[in-house]
Amino acid sequence: MEVIIEIIIKEFLIDFLGINTRYYFFRIFKKNIKKESLSVNQNEIVSGFAQGFYNLFVGFFVFSLLVALMVYLLHALGLL
Repeated sequence: MEVIIEIIIKEFLIDFLGINTRYYFFRIFKKNIKKESLSVNQNEIVSGFAQGFYNLFVGFFVFSLLVALMVYLLHALGLL
């Protein structure tokens, strides 16, 4: 059970949603940034923690928006 929660939170929310959303957000505003600079760096404790926190926050925000959109669409289609 603990492994499943870790996979969902770390791999999906932080690594996939958080990093990709921040990367594409910066790309829209013409910032030349690489995905590696947005991920957690194990050598730098303070900046690594900050990047991980930002990725987690953005990941939760995007995930909640996706869930709300799915519920709205299911409700609009009369499936709920």
